Order: sequence, then C-alpha cells, then structure tokens
Amino acid sequence: MRHLRSGLVILGLIIAFTVLISYLVSRSVRPDLAADHASFRTNEWGTKALREICERNQINVKLHERPWDEFTASPQALLCVFDPNFGPDREQLTALVDWVKSGGRVLLAVDTDHVLEYNAAYGYISANHVLLAHLGLLTSRVGLYRATVAVEPAVPSPVVGQVARLRVHSPQRLAVANSTDEVQQHLRRLVGDEQELPIIVPVAVDQYQPLLSDADGVLVMRVKIGRGMIDVISDADILSNGQIGQADNIVLAMNLIYARGIPEAVYFDEYHHGRRARQFEREKLPGSFLVRAMVALFVCLVIYLSGGLWRFGRPVPLKLEARRSLAEHIAAFAGLYQGAQATCAALAKITQRFRWRLTQVTGLPSLADPQDLARAVRQSFAVDSEGLTALLMELEAIDADAELSEAQMLGLTRRIATFEEAIKDAAVRQRHP
Repeated sequence: MRHLRSGLVILGLIIAFTVLISYLVSRSVRPDLAADHASFRTNEWGTKALREICERNQINVKLHERPWDEFTASPQALLCVFDPNFGPDREQLTALVDWVKSGGRVLLAVDTDHVLEYNAAYGYISANHVLLAHLGLLTSRVGLYRATVAVEPAVPSPVVGQVARLRVHSPQRLAVANSTDEVQQHLRRLVGDEQELPIIVPVAVDQYQPLLSDADGVLVMRVKIGRGMIDVISDADILSNGQIGQADNIVLAMNLIYARGIPEAVYFDEYHHGRRARQFEREKLPGSFLVRAMVALFVCLVIYLSGGLWRFGRPVPLKLEARRSLAEHIAAFAGLYQGAQATCAALAKITQRFRWRLTQVTGLPSLADPQDLARAVRQSFAVDSEGLTALLMELEAIDADAELSEAQMLGLTRRIATFEEAIKDAAVRQRHP
C-alpha cells in the first residue's frame, strides 16, 4: 500500500511537470526577425538591459500588455514606448494624449528606417511614423551612420547637460512640421502615390523643445502637451542592449527617466510588440495546448506502467549535519572584529551601506557632500537635515585606525538605524497616504 501511494504521488508530480512544460512551450517567445526593441528581448536590439538597470535602481518597473485606452496608471508614472511593431488605432492615441495632458510622461524611442508595415487604421505605414505624425514631427535622413558622435544640449538643461557623446546607429534626425499639409507630404513621400493615405491631423502641442543635437540635427525632442510631456529619441538603438553601455547612452537614458525625479512606476509598453497579440492567437486555438497536455499524460502513464516506480536497492538514510544559526554567525563575526580591535572596520561597512541607501532614495552620486545629501533627503522625506548632516560628518571624521568603545559604536549604529527607519516610514506614507 505504501509503494502504491508513493508511486501515485510521483506520478502526479511527473504529470504536473510535463503539463507545465507544455504550457511554457505554448507561451515561448518567437525568434526576433525584425530587430525588436522589446524589453523582454536579450539580443543586441532588445531593451532588457535598460529594464534591469531600472529594477536594480529600485524603480518600480512594470510591463504594460494592454492597449493604451486601458492604461490607467497615475500621471506620476512613466510609459516607455520603444519602436512599436504594431501601430495603435485612433482610440488608443486619443487615450494616450489625454493621459499626457493630465500630467503623464512618455519616453518614445523610434526607428524610422523601416517604413512599410501594415496598420489596420493607417495602411502600409509604420507605427513610428504614425506616432511622429500625430505629434507634428518629421524625420530626415542625413547619411550613413553607426558612429559615436559628439552632441551638445540644444538648450541648457540638467537632463542632457552631462551627455557629451552618443553611440548612434540611425541616420534619421527630428524636425518640427509647420503644417498638416507638410505632414501629409512627408508621409506621401514615404509610402508612394499608389496607397490611399488617411489624413493625420497633429495634436495640439504647447511647445517643442529640442534637448540634444549633433552636427546633423536634433536627436532628442521634448513635446509638451498640457501638464505632461513626451520625450522623443530619433534612434531606438541608443537604448538597445548592444548600445546602452557605450559612450553616454546610459546617462541619457537614466536622465530622461529621472527627468521629474523618481517616477512612481516605469511601464514598458509590450502590447505593441505583439506580447498580447500572440496570446490572443493562442486563445483562439486552445486545442494545441490540450494536445500537448494529453501527450504528456500518455507519456507519464507509459513510464509509470513500464517502470513500476520500484526502488532498486534499500533506502539510504540521509545524514544531516548540524547547521549554525544566523545569530551564531553574526556573533562570531562580531567577536572577530572585537578581538582584532577593528571596530572601525565594521563601522566603515555600516557607514558605506548607509550612504548607499541615501543615494538610492535621492538620486545623488555616492560621493555627494553630506549637506547636499541631507538636504535632498529632507526635501523628499522631511527628516532632520541638521542631525543627518552632523551624523554623516561625524562618520567621515572617524579615523580608520581609531579605537571606539562599545558604547560609542552602539550609539552611532542606533542613530543610523533611527534615520533609516524615519526614511522608510516616510516612503511608506508617500506610497500609501
């Protein structure tokens, strides 16, 4: 009876495993044949590296896999749209513009080198050109590229002030259209005279602000609409896995993400990369998954009946060694530091970790002045900046070879813990007012 019961348990586990494998196979990502800039792609065109950088900087990162007219995020969030493969319809564009008017922010990186992509609402024209046309923007080809270029801010701005060189692949540069007719003429030159082209009327834009240019034209343009804005990058490859680490590409990307401070959340739009479109196709054809599951069940049954799941030999008892608790490890390391008279080394590690946490919540560099760091923390979390400044300066003044008493060590660590708890509580109150 015991053998039968254990055999059934193992059979159930095998069935669950094979069904899970068949389900994952049915959801597998197709090969990238179109230089897809989706954030789930790990090849040189994908943008997964940027998404993981945001996550490691403790930014709330989410994937948006629904149409834009179902986008209900807070205006304090950021929506990243990188070279969409499928064009949005008019309802989605209207919803996106309304969200921007309410204060939302969009980071749009386009790739206008490919033109002829079928769009049910606009015909054979790429989604990138549709989005740019609705924003009243044009692109012009300036030659052949794949080079590191020197750039300079079009206007003084902290967003692009630290960007001196960019690795650029696309020869396209941005320009502002003077009228709707100029937009239509530009699209007509792209698609030819044979195709019937719908009239695209650009949305009402409050201001066009070039942010970054090179010798050939504008690379980054800011479009202000209502209380929000859309930052447009002329080359999506600047943010790709293969280029994000070259020149100052990562500096530009993170400055644009932090343009208004730490966003409430960063949404990567994957709906227009076909993430949901493939799921809709699978839902229309549910039989494929059922067939895989049935085949998996049959294989499990054959394995069970042929092998009998009998143990070959006597069971070998598992020998468990004694495991030390975490408290014992901590006590041992504390004893080592105290015995070596190196309490300052332990304090240095605590101080380094404390400053790292402060720079994470303020966005300042790790070598920032204590007064600037304390002032930034106070602006964000309303803590005692004078006390924090005094603590940071006191920690920096401690000599590495100095001897600290146990009371001094305990007092400093308690003050550090007090500020960490205050910042943590303030952050929780901001997220859940």
